[in-house]
Amino acid sequence: MTTSPPPGTGGDDTAADAHDQDGLSLPALVTPKWRQFDDQAANASWGRIGRRMPFLVSRATAIAWRSNPRDVITAAVLNVGVGAATAWALVATSGVLGGLFAAVPTADRVLAALPSLAVLAAALVVRGVCSAAAGRAQARLEPQVELTAEKELFEHSTAVELRAFDDSDFHDHLFRSYVRGTSEAGTLVRHTIDVLTGVVGIVAAIGVLGVLHPLLLPLLILAMLPQWWGSAASARMRYRLLLAFTEGRRRKLLLENLMTSRDSAAEVRSFTMERRLLTEFDRVARRELDIQLDLATRQSLVRLAASAASAVVTAAVFATLALLLVNGFVELAVAGAAVVAIRVAQSALGSALSSLTLVYESGLYFSDFVAFLEQARARLPESSPAPAPRGFEQIRLEHVTFAYPGQEAEGEPALEDVSLTFTRGRTVALVGENGSGKTTLAKLLSGLYAPQQGTVSWDGTDVGEVDGRALRRQIAVIAQDHTHWPLTARRNVVMSSPDGDDGRLDRAAGAARADSVVGDLPRGWDTLLDKRFVEGAEPSGGQWQRLAAARGFYRGDDGRATPLLIADEPTAALDARAEHTFFSSLHAHAGRTGAAVVLITHRLASVRMADHIVVLRRGRVVEEGTHTELVAHDGLYRELWDLQAGAYQVPTGP
Repeated sequence: MTTSPPPGTGGDDTAADAHDQDGLSLPALVTPKWRQFDDQAANASWGRIGRRMPFLVSRATAIAWRSNPRDVITAAVLNVGVGAATAWALVATSGVLGGLFAAVPTADRVLAALPSLAVLAAALVVRGVCSAAAGRAQARLEPQVELTAEKELFEHSTAVELRAFDDSDFHDHLFRSYVRGTSEAGTLVRHTIDVLTGVVGIVAAIGVLGVLHPLLLPLLILAMLPQWWGSAASARMRYRLLLAFTEGRRRKLLLENLMTSRDSAAEVRSFTMERRLLTEFDRVARRELDIQLDLATRQSLVRLAASAASAVVTAAVFATLALLLVNGFVELAVAGAAVVAIRVAQSALGSALSSLTLVYESGLYFSDFVAFLEQARARLPESSPAPAPRGFEQIRLEHVTFAYPGQEAEGEPALEDVSLTFTRGRTVALVGENGSGKTTLAKLLSGLYAPQQGTVSWDGTDVGEVDGRALRRQIAVIAQDHTHWPLTARRNVVMSSPDGDDGRLDRAAGAARADSVVGDLPRGWDTLLDKRFVEGAEPSGGQWQRLAAARGFYRGDDGRATPLLIADEPTAALDARAEHTFFSSLHAHAGRTGAAVVLITHRLASVRMADHIVVLRRGRVVEEGTHTELVAHDGLYRELWDLQAGAYQVPTGP
């Protein structure tokens, strides 16, 4: 199916730009699937704006109220005060003009108008004070609302089941909510208050004109129409042109990160990618600049047309007002006050329409944030689960089947009908080729995933029905792809476990040989492990892995070790000596603490000491037993063993 390029992306000339002088070929920029939400903004009608606004404003106001009720009340009251002062000033203006032009202006008439002039001055002062104070309240409120929204987002994103992060739609939704949804919460509140201010100003002008003469109201409405059209046309144009280049902006951000990130800095230089990255950045940035310049031109033309129409209509209004004055339908003072009221109403309408457009624009992203929170709540664990067991004698997996998102339809689950038993004080090794389900099985054991079929139980208690957070406090994990936490060395080992037990910390570090790593750090345990900050240090890959191992050995509550330790490829970055020491420590840990140890590794020489070995293939258990039994069985384990053992044999012959 052929799709027309979005407005502003350049059509055929995009492909022509896709080849730089170095021969770097890149695909055309198109609107990606996940930005279809924004396309609704381009086609939004003012009817949709009106229908959606109450819901969006109520949700944003609720967040604002949780952030700081006092600032919400202050901002609202003061903006109403601005409108009230505007009405007061218009009434005072009418009094001044009436005092001056009730007869031929004389010194006496000027003196007679002074009280009204004083009232007008006071009204303008009050209006200025209210406006300044309201601006301060709004400026204080916006960052507080944004912070509240961010905290709510992170509370949900850190509480959802881990399975959600295997869903690409969830990732897309989380990304949109993070990059725009939270920030637009505060912006939406600000624009909503601006709409309120503009509406109050319009109402004030309408009220004054209604008091002066009923025939002036249609004139006011007629004078406001060109501004409404110009604001609406300009907003819709901005949606179409700017949102169409969303993918280009994302690509530009990606290039910026590649050129400024520490993670990619070494390879950028090693593979001399500087020129290619800069060339592509320039191409994308120029495309964005062209769109912005085109948008500025188009909006200027629209504003010119709206201003011309407004001038014509305003002239017609004033001509009509002059006819009413000449024919005696209104007095001179009333006509003067009407002119002021019309100008005030036009200004208030322009502000209200601009803010109304921004309310809807912010509301689109904010509504995506609200939808994400609803989606995340559906993925939260039960609110009142049963308490987690404090330990176990046996963990049993009974007919467990688990599939990641997308695997259900393909009929190829990561684990299928797995039944196993893990006993305290014993080491069980999980062996198999890549993709056999070893790591998935470990995540089921650690309570990070729940099976679609079957049960995982601790001494008969189904862990899917207990408090998952409390359960995971009873489990230690040493992962191959561990996180390099930008924290101190001490906190990298202690993590969320109780701190202050230096003896326990030293034992964990010694078991993982991380004590030598800490000894080389400039400030020991208090060294920040992030080179991007002052006095920060950056351990090597093997040193990081030792710290991650110490993290697993330290894990525990109330001074006791966790009853389950899972080590997933824990020695991938260790040298031979460190690897031997680690596996010795692992088995000693099981004997000393009585913990059940689950070991995942491709290095079969390291699993010989395991009490039990489980061999998996394509999500199924195909063999079980000790090393001696499995070698004698002449199955998959024996095949993998022979392959690895052969690599260490000394060749004979010529």
